[in-house]
Amino acid sequence: MSLYRYFNSLLKLSTVTFVAITIMLSGCHTQVQLPRTQSYILKNVNIIAPVEQRIIKDQTIVIENGIISSINSNLTEYPDKEIAIIDGQGGYVTPGLIDMHTHFYDPSAFVTNLSHGVTHVRILNGIAQHLTWRDQLAQNERIGSTVSVSSPIMSGYVNGALHQYIHTEQQAKQAVQDAKNAGYDLIKAYGNLSPEALSALMQTAQALDIPVAKHGPHPSADMPWSSLIGLQSFEHVEDILQGPLNHTFEQTKLSQTLKEIKKLGVPVTPTLNIFWHLTKISEDKQAFLDTLPQHYISPTVAFAERQNQVARWLNTSSKHAKYNRDTYNTLLLITGQMHELGIELLVGSDAGVLLSPHGLATHNEMAQLKRAGLSSFEVLKAATYSPAKALKLESQIGQVNAGYTADFIFTLKNPLDDLSHLKNPTAVSKHGYWLTQQQLLQLKEQAIDNRSTLLEFWRLLINY
Repeated sequence: MSLYRYFNSLLKLSTVTFVAITIMLSGCHTQVQLPRTQSYILKNVNIIAPVEQRIIKDQTIVIENGIISSINSNLTEYPDKEIAIIDGQGGYVTPGLIDMHTHFYDPSAFVTNLSHGVTHVRILNGIAQHLTWRDQLAQNERIGSTVSVSSPIMSGYVNGALHQYIHTEQQAKQAVQDAKNAGYDLIKAYGNLSPEALSALMQTAQALDIPVAKHGPHPSADMPWSSLIGLQSFEHVEDILQGPLNHTFEQTKLSQTLKEIKKLGVPVTPTLNIFWHLTKISEDKQAFLDTLPQHYISPTVAFAERQNQVARWLNTSSKHAKYNRDTYNTLLLITGQMHELGIELLVGSDAGVLLSPHGLATHNEMAQLKRAGLSSFEVLKAATYSPAKALKLESQIGQVNAGYTADFIFTLKNPLDDLSHLKNPTAVSKHGYWLTQQQLLQLKEQAIDNRSTLLEFWRLLINY
């Protein structure tokens, strides 16, 4: 069953009955409570600095009202005698992780991400409700990872579920203007837009000063590469293999393609996690799905995915599974070559697709980049500073510096020894709120318990 058929079947429900039940159930949830203070001192810690590729040892971090006010190694007196002091016991402070490619329509994902040290996400198929959540998270009215929200996907699909069909230049111009007026942070442009539509979209976005993320690291049809300069990011390394290389690896064509991407200066989000994920489903079938945590994906999306793409890979042949494994290995090779050439890479997991779990998928994407040849410092840069720079937030998040928002991960073990130490952190600071591992677990469980499947149905239906 396609998403199109799935959501069409939902439309057969009685709207009056549906709304009545939704309103009745929407008041049945408890409210997640924030800690009381955004000010404290964290002493005796080592700071991981991915940009400088070093560890700054034996530091004291002072957080005031959610901002890092100072960092030094010789602080002995504290001006505020009432401020809480936390002894880091020689542990490690790492900038909060940023996942640049996620999909979800249920707010529990913000908390799930945060529980695994992902302090900011970029949603790449936005709806109006995301904008409300974005503002609530920014104002600490809701706890979780903060978020940058793209427009609904603008594509050439006539009946694409949750896609906005764009065929003409005028449609492209109007769609970008509407997204800007609605308050979206960026435009999501799909790879199947016509050259005329994509050119108009790019030009209008530039005039309105709203960035564009493009599905597929290549132009549409006969567009010149230079027309793509200024994009916020390219998405999906597999589209290099499927597009410019026409599904067949050829080193000469690859080198030419990567040189064009390098000249543009546009970072690439490989999303290796999701191809690894579909490869594992095709190889290990239900045994792999049984290893995934329950409830990380909302019931509505999980049902649609199981009926659609998950079923596809569960039922695929062993021959196709081998093809997927070979393709995955090729994508690792391409990603490694991008890195060697100096193309900036961004961590983005495509979490939410194929039941890939929010938060944990981010760490798997980091592991895939490590397999592609990046060092631990380089992987962390791709998960912190580089995304912040792409979002033009590099003076606020992505590093542990004085004057920055206090978004960071605390672990007792050194993540440079094993990046998986960051997966279940000892504590996370979000906007200066110090959340222990136990508190994060409780917040995650509460957020999942507070889900309303009917409300999510309704969000998807009214944006379909």
